[in-house]
Amino acid sequence: MSAAAVGILKRLKVRRQKQRTVLAMRWRCAKGGKEFKELDTFYRAIRPYLCVAQVFGIMPLSNVLSRDPQDVKFRLRSIGMCFTGLFLLLGGIKTLMEANILVKTGLNAKNMMNLVFLIVGIVNWLNFIGFARSWPKLILPWSSLDILMQFPPYAPCKHSLRSKLRLIGCVVGSMAVADHVLYYASGYYSYMHIFHCQTNHSRVSFGSFVEKEFSDIFELLPHNMFSIFYGFWLNVAFTFLWNFMDIFIVLTSIGLAQRFQQFADRISALTDRQVPDALWYDIRRDHIRLCELASLVDARMSSIVSVSCANNVYVICNQALAIFTKLRHPINYVYFWYSLLFLLARTSLVFMSASKIHDASLLPLRTLYLVPSTHWTQEVQRFVSQLTAEFVGLSGYRLFYLTRKSLFGMMATLVTYELMLLQMDAKNQKAGDPNLCA
Repeated sequence: MSAAAVGILKRLKVRRQKQRTVLAMRWRCAKGGKEFKELDTFYRAIRPYLCVAQVFGIMPLSNVLSRDPQDVKFRLRSIGMCFTGLFLLLGGIKTLMEANILVKTGLNAKNMMNLVFLIVGIVNWLNFIGFARSWPKLILPWSSLDILMQFPPYAPCKHSLRSKLRLIGCVVGSMAVADHVLYYASGYYSYMHIFHCQTNHSRVSFGSFVEKEFSDIFELLPHNMFSIFYGFWLNVAFTFLWNFMDIFIVLTSIGLAQRFQQFADRISALTDRQVPDALWYDIRRDHIRLCELASLVDARMSSIVSVSCANNVYVICNQALAIFTKLRHPINYVYFWYSLLFLLARTSLVFMSASKIHDASLLPLRTLYLVPSTHWTQEVQRFVSQLTAEFVGLSGYRLFYLTRKSLFGMMATLVTYELMLLQMDAKNQKAGDPNLCA
């Protein structure tokens, strides 16, 4: 058989598998007397965030407005991909211009923050393109499991997945907007201080601040409303992407953790009951599907998790270093303290949300260890071995795992690294010229 014929057979096999998955999903919905659009699925909960992300060129998916997950696909020739390409082009130009300015003026731990911010943004856009390519292969089995766990013997959750994700998005999003506004306020007052030292004028026009804030852009573009809008819009896009990276990890973790919690509740309901091996087999099969889904999500999100953790560690150190050095205005202290506390809270939320996946995956062991020896069968032993054999959760390429233990380890490393930076910065300040207008 030729290679072309083998390729055609493989594609037909994949298409048949997708068709069987969709038919099974619709059959379960019809059997439960519900429409798929009414079910509390992860796709239904995450869809509003995907729509907002499209505006900033993140997760370039086609038909993202559709309520049916099988309609949402990645297409290279699509409006979403055009948005992504536009942001990558504009962001790449801004990154190169920022790097050129820093090379001329000299790099140090403080002034390279903006360059790191831009580079991380470019890397994240590329990471989300890769994740969008695998989205159809991920959301169909996830939706199939969601439907399975909407009906007995699985009990419904006290709070819907949609309400949880909406609450997290609104709270973290509001705090991110406040952080962005404080950034501009702090920057304006800092520039006002420098302007007063250089010109002996106390008032600074908005145009002068904008010209300083987007000086790299005005090297290529004329000073007009379009250039100002372009500068603000690109800055907002990079800031949104930076926050969305962590929010997306949190939302995905909550979606997985809730399904593992439902599975654990089903096992808990069997306490002090004689369970036949056939039922243990069915339960174990559902657990395998859950673990396969978690493993698939972990494999696709490893790059996003790695960049998120590395970037958060760097920014926390940078913000803490700025706080412990002398600042000019009260608004500077307000911004840097708020930004640091917000970043610490967001990083902790990422680790705590992801750790719930692993915690919930081990909950069935409490019930299994209570099974009396007279009812301890080979199926029970297989299930226990299955639960303890492999780590279930999110990781950074399996180099580290998002757990509470990892969070405290990272905080200890941050304290040590920050003390080193403070010592180095103190030496630089002693060696430098103590000019208050610097």
